[in-house]
Amino acid sequence: MGGSGSGWRGWSKTTVASCLVLSAAKLMRFGVLRSNVRCSGSVTWTNTDTGGETSSIGFAADTGPDFGSVRLHYTRTSTGEAMDYHVNLTTTPLPWGGRRWWFMCPLTVNGRYCGRRVGKLYLRPGRQYFGCRHCHNLTYTSCQESHKFDRLYALIGGQLGESPADVARMMREMLRGRGRE
Repeated sequence: MGGSGSGWRGWSKTTVASCLVLSAAKLMRFGVLRSNVRCSGSVTWTNTDTGGETSSIGFAADTGPDFGSVRLHYTRTSTGEAMDYHVNLTTTPLPWGGRRWWFMCPLTVNGRYCGRRVGKLYLRPGRQYFGCRHCHNLTYTSCQESHKFDRLYALIGGQLGESPADVARMMREMLRGRGRE
């Protein structure tokens, strides 16, 4: 039926929720990413259930009026390897004045430097470097769940003589109608 690579594989892509996230917007809120600043500090991630620290990373930001870099340094607990590298920063003007800061993805994939302008960098489990979700091949949980009933709709549609899309539409209408009662 389907071509090469089609069909369910029994696995799913890693989600952004399973990664450590470094957000440029949060660093802007804390005053780290702004024009003409030299500062250093750390970011700590905590377990939401226990409140205990799970990971931390040190940083040193050095910005000019429109561009800069942030040095990231941390130790990988799995290997004990010390990581220390720079991530370039750029800005775009905001309509109400000021500037928005962005990371430039530092990863090289298949021999090509990414350099994509992104608001968040992710550290995927088992990987060494922070990078954009495209380079780490990440997805969102909602994307994985959006088609979870497709097989059921196809099965019901086959029995009713309807297309899977029509069955999905009928199911949505039934669920909407149930919510109004």
